[in-house]
Amino acid sequence: MEVKQLNNAVELSGIDFNNITDTSILGRTCATDCVVLVKDSVPEEQLQSMMNTWGQPSRELIHTYILEKKVTGRHWRNHLVNLSYITKPFKDRFKENVHYSRVSFDRDERTNKPLGLFTSGELDWHSDQQANYESQRVIALMSLYGTKNSQTTFLCTAEAYDKLNHDDKSAVDQLVSVYKWDDGTMCDDLDAEQKQIIRYNQVALDGMESPLKDKTAAGVEGIKFPSHSFSHFRGLTTAQSKQYKEHLWEKINKPEYVYTHNWEDGQIMFMDQNITLHARPTNVQQGNKRTLTRMVTYLDKLYPKTGKPKDTVLWMNSDLTHDEFAGLIDVQKQKEYNA
Repeated sequence: MEVKQLNNAVELSGIDFNNITDTSILGRTCATDCVVLVKDSVPEEQLQSMMNTWGQPSRELIHTYILEKKVTGRHWRNHLVNLSYITKPFKDRFKENVHYSRVSFDRDERTNKPLGLFTSGELDWHSDQQANYESQRVIALMSLYGTKNSQTTFLCTAEAYDKLNHDDKSAVDQLVSVYKWDDGTMCDDLDAEQKQIIRYNQVALDGMESPLKDKTAAGVEGIKFPSHSFSHFRGLTTAQSKQYKEHLWEKINKPEYVYTHNWEDGQIMFMDQNITLHARPTNVQQGNKRTLTRMVTYLDKLYPKTGKPKDTVLWMNSDLTHDEFAGLIDVQKQKEYNA
C-alpha cells in the first residue's frame, strides 16, 4: 500500500480490499488524517462490507425510529415514502439499504420524485448530522457516473485548531453550539421531499446542541464548525455568537486547510464528520446525471472506546435518551401534521 500526501488530505493506493489489514489501515487513516482519497474502484456491495468491518452503519436517529416502527402514524407516512426513494437503488441488492443513499439530482421516471439527496446546484459547507454531538462518523462518497468536471471541497479543522491563539482555543474549548433549522439554506432549490430528509438529518429538533470542540475516533482534535442552521452559542447573544462565528471562520477558511477534489468516475473520498466540513462548489446541472453513493459508518470496531455512538442526545443543556428525544420529535411532527 502506498501513501501520498495531498494538501490537507492523503491518497492511499494499492489497497487489497479483501485484506482486513489493508482495509483496517484505511479506516484508521480516516480517523487520523480526516480526508482520504482512494482511486481504486470497488462494487458498492464490497464497499458496504468493508465499512461494516470498521463499525456499525450510521443513520439519523428519527429515520431509524421510523423504519423500525418505533414511531408510527399518518404524520410519518410521507417521510417514510421519501426515504424509500432516496434508498431505492439499493433495495434489490442490500439487505440493510437504509444506511446508504444516492447523491444525485436524478428523478423517478414514474413519480418524478427525487432519487438523490440534493438538487444540481452548489452545496454550502456542511457536515453530516452536525447538530448531534454523538458523532464519530465517517462518510464514503463513491463516484458512479457523470462526475467528471465536478468538484467536492474538504476542510479538516485539525491544523487550524492547533494554530489558534490561546484566547481563541480557550473559547472553542468552552463554547457549545445551539442549532435551529433554517429551512435548508445549505442548498438552493431543494425539493420538499429532500428538504424534509435533510431537516431530520441535520436539526431534527430546534435546541439541539453540540460542543464546538470535537475530536475524531483517533483523538485528533478540531472544531465542529456550525456551518448552517446555527442559532447561537450557549451563553452568548445572537449578535455575539454571529460575530465570533465569523471571526472563527476567518481563521479556518484558508486555502492551506482545504483539499479540492476533481472527480473522475469510480473514485472514493472518505471523510471524517467530527471536525471536517465538505462542500460542492460546482453546479452540476450541465452534462450527465452526476451520481454518487453515500455510505456512513461509525468506527466502533476499530476504536471500541471512542468510535461508538453515544446513547444520548444533547438538547437544551440536557442529555436525553434516544427514546425521550424521538418522543419530542414525534409530538412536534404530529402538531405540524394537524396544523
